[in-house]
Amino acid sequence: MSTPQPPQGMVGFTLPVYEFHAPPELRGLAPREYPVVIVGAGLAGLTAALELGSRGINTVVLDDDNTVGAAGLSSRGICYAKRTLEIFDRFGVADRIRAKGVTWNEGEVYRGEQLLYRFNLQPEADQKFPAFVNLQQFYVEQYLVERLQTMPAVDLRWLSKVVGITQNDDSVTLHVETPAGNYATTARYVIAADGGHSAVRTLIQAEDEERSLSDDRWCIADVKMDTTEEAVRKAYLDGVPTEGGAIWYHQMADGVWRTDWQIGHLADPDAEVTPARAALRLRKLVGPAVNFELVWVGPWRFKKRLLKRFVHGHVLFVGDAAHEHSPFGARGGNSGVQDANNLAWKLAWVLTGKAHADLLETYHEERYFAARDNLENATRSATFIGPQTDGERLIRNAILDLAQQHDFARPLVNVGRLSVATVYRNSPLNRERGVFAQSLAGSGAAAPDSRYREGFFVDQLKGDFLVAYFGGEGSPLDVHTISLQREGHETFFDRYGVPAEGATYVFRPDGHVLARCTGIDAAFARDAITAVLNYRSGQRGDAAAEITGEKLTEQEIDRLYDALARLVDDTPSAERERILARLVVTLATRLGNYAQVLEAIQLSK
Repeated sequence: MSTPQPPQGMVGFTLPVYEFHAPPELRGLAPREYPVVIVGAGLAGLTAALELGSRGINTVVLDDDNTVGAAGLSSRGICYAKRTLEIFDRFGVADRIRAKGVTWNEGEVYRGEQLLYRFNLQPEADQKFPAFVNLQQFYVEQYLVERLQTMPAVDLRWLSKVVGITQNDDSVTLHVETPAGNYATTARYVIAADGGHSAVRTLIQAEDEERSLSDDRWCIADVKMDTTEEAVRKAYLDGVPTEGGAIWYHQMADGVWRTDWQIGHLADPDAEVTPARAALRLRKLVGPAVNFELVWVGPWRFKKRLLKRFVHGHVLFVGDAAHEHSPFGARGGNSGVQDANNLAWKLAWVLTGKAHADLLETYHEERYFAARDNLENATRSATFIGPQTDGERLIRNAILDLAQQHDFARPLVNVGRLSVATVYRNSPLNRERGVFAQSLAGSGAAAPDSRYREGFFVDQLKGDFLVAYFGGEGSPLDVHTISLQREGHETFFDRYGVPAEGATYVFRPDGHVLARCTGIDAAFARDAITAVLNYRSGQRGDAAAEITGEKLTEQEIDRLYDALARLVDDTPSAERERILARLVVTLATRLGNYAQVLEAIQLSK
């Protein structure tokens, strides 16, 4: 069936149209070679341009369209995570997103029409940004474009389609098609940010490690509603309006709500994406008293795709051009922004001679790891939301039974592990020394925010290296250096796991922790930064520091769900009760605590 075409405007807003200008190459004025050309002006490409342009790297952005968004007024990506907002804040864009969008920290999980529980993603009030701000993607891209238009180092070129590419050991030549004619341009590096249908990926024949199209089918309905409901993300499992399918329901700007409906299990999924059918199901969801108007209705199925390598000579892949997965957990656009955040500072350091080109290999290592992590999380969320086997449904329902009554079971519920910054725990750049109370601020983690003096610590992360001495005065270095005392910063110290003797932290230009050690040690900090600038492929950082008191990770929890479901599915039906009983007895004896076993028995009733 054909996909409905979304409108280009609604009351109070029309998509911007950017003017095409003939490029210098067609006027005989082009330089011999650009430092960077970015293909694609979506979230990842625009963020990469901001990162490079803010550092004075001359950058050309090519896009084959002349507006923002990829499907008119379709909301597409809407949930912008705390980490993404911190990245955008360095460019003065986050406040616009926050002012226009809808802030939320809390969500609700339903089973049918019954509320199971409510959760708070960020109960701490001492951080600059909330867990999420919801805003239609076309607004965010518009704000990024408008910021780039103020950067002299960035040349935005609309209606410019890449139709050919060649590269040698030192540079890449792109062949570009425009309304004024075709031309060729050369760059030392090309960033391929041209999305899931990447022309660059096809042209250089980049090889996939994994690729599939889900059989599950969904309908998006963006709807303008006259309602006073609070800004809470609602997830319905076994939804009533969808005859057992899942429903997602949360607010964006302009009084528009995003609803996602699982429809693959219904008799005629194609019929479910018509405005009439969407309106019927919406009425069942919101009730008879709420007035609403459909803005956009359309189908979607999610793809899984992962390139084997994100670095192909002088061509570097970011965002959906490098990896795609289900949208559960808002890991798509946020991941693309974080790809650009990771890559651009390394590329700028290489281009300006501060670091060796081998540093770009760490982009592949770190962001391939992030993509694999996001792919696994999103896939496991899809399994929990729409179980396909008896074992998956049995274990999921057991978890939901427990979660309705007991807090301990609620982390087991997986309605989308919501986007947080990936911890580059195995990065070759990491350095650790000493014993810390917890891993929240371990090497490779995005720097946790907290109150710092009269503001927030995240404001100290300005796109360069930073050294922070916790609990003592350290020697000044050639990079920005701060010292802070425990008094007045107790929460900050606790969040960073600072021991009694203090600690030295080194932060990367992308805001992640590069290194940490116990005690005040300027030489340790200097050596960690020097190791980055002198990095060569194959080098590894120090082993991770010892951590005390860690719990199961979300990923481990989800893998346990898979293992339990497989145990059921691999066992003949007549023997399932006995094998589950044997599992209970085995776990009880392994637990080794009589009182805790009795407590578990009572909790399971």
